[in-house]
Amino acid sequence: MITNAAPASPLEVFTTCPPATSSDAILNRPGFYSDGGDAYLRRVTDAARWAEECGFKGILIYIDNSLANNWALAQVVIENTQRLVPLLAVQPLYMHPFWLAKQIATLGHLYGRRIALNMLAGAFVNDLTELGDHVSHDERYERMTDYTLAVRQLLEADGHVTYKGKYYTLNNVKMKPPLAKELAPIVLMSGASEAGMASARRLGAVAVRYPKPVGYYEQHPLEDGIEFGTRVGIIAREYEEDAWAIAHARFPVDRRGQLAHQLTTKITDSVWHKDLTALKEEELTAGYPYWMVPFQNYKTFCPYLVGTYRQVADVVARYIAVGFKIFITDIPPDKEELFHQKIVFELAKQAVMKQQMGVTAGKGA
Repeated sequence: MITNAAPASPLEVFTTCPPATSSDAILNRPGFYSDGGDAYLRRVTDAARWAEECGFKGILIYIDNSLANNWALAQVVIENTQRLVPLLAVQPLYMHPFWLAKQIATLGHLYGRRIALNMLAGAFVNDLTELGDHVSHDERYERMTDYTLAVRQLLEADGHVTYKGKYYTLNNVKMKPPLAKELAPIVLMSGASEAGMASARRLGAVAVRYPKPVGYYEQHPLEDGIEFGTRVGIIAREYEEDAWAIAHARFPVDRRGQLAHQLTTKITDSVWHKDLTALKEEELTAGYPYWMVPFQNYKTFCPYLVGTYRQVADVVARYIAVGFKIFITDIPPDKEELFHQKIVFELAKQAVMKQQMGVTAGKGA
């Protein structure tokens, strides 16, 4: 079934697959390949192997109208790793729920591997317009929920499936090949808006947020009964000045990027984008080492944590303590960056375990 089980460890970490698109030049990221299919294929293969070697759970492969088919990329990831879980962004406009279930079942049948799904309710406004979709924000979440429920029935059923939802109908259809129950996909989705949270509750999905400074969640606790994930960039080194030097070199202030960010803010209906944009300077300062320059300059869509291993790990441990159990880090420029992130997450797990042991000892006193 698609309903998620709780993560076995204090956290599970995914990285992000590099895209192949003309927007690479705008994002100005080092290490991107945009000079042909062979070079991009090597980039995807490298990123997947790096993630597995560094002990990551999986890799997010996102999608929009300008990007390569992420299901083809998922097959590349599977064929070049042993355990890494492809986390595939799923846009209901792109394929019927029957065909999504067929894709999942076929990959499971061929490789015996599990995947994860990042269910999308929306997209860039221009993408929706190009596809003739003018459904409102909240209704898109209703449609996505209906879509996911149809996929769930197809993957869970032992026989024929008849499903009648508001947006999708299935009439006596049988899924072949069937999906082994142990390969049922993990489901994640945006949990920034109330419509998103309503869908997450109904689906039992992991609600993913682009995080505000961790102090916000310590004062405004996350909802009980739902698993939460977060998407955040990390740059950490042994010395603080080294981390910040790398951060500023990788994400320089860019006036053109700032204008693109301002335009996106005006036309988007994404709640998370508006929430991050609305953060005040005093909130950012209080969230140290929380850094918003990459987001504000349209270099990426998530905040960054920058500092020493211990500084960043302490903040990550606080995010874990308030309820975030799945982390999706930003696109890595190289294997070294994932290695540094691995150090951060290992330190964060140690900090959480010590805290838990202290609480247990205190109760027994």
